[in-house]
Amino acid sequence: MRRASLLLVMTTAACLGTAPAPRHSEAMERSARMLAALDRLEADLHSRDAEMATYSELIERHSQTQQIACKVSDEHLGDIARLAAVQEERTARQAGSAPKKRKTVAARARTLRRARLDPRSG
Repeated sequence: MRRASLLLVMTTAACLGTAPAPRHSEAMERSARMLAALDRLEADLHSRDAEMATYSELIERHSQTQQIACKVSDEHLGDIARLAAVQEERTARQAGSAPKKRKTVAARARTLRRARLDPRSG
């Protein structure tokens, strides 16, 4: 058994020690260049995916912002229309009451003039 262990250790050592050094051939260099080009292409694709995700997120946020802005504008226009109606109603009320006062003042002025002109009337 000792002999088998020793033989195994020696065989392993011999195999490890006799491995040939890697050769630099033209095919290996071409393969390395192709692998490097593929790595760059993959990195570009990942960066494009990240850019697309970013642009998609920006487009989605822009759409949401536009929806909110439209809603706020609609509410604002509704408030403007409501306040304009209230203002018109006030103006109409004031215009309706103002002529009555004018007529009253005008009627009193006429009666006073008549009283001055006609001493029997007053």
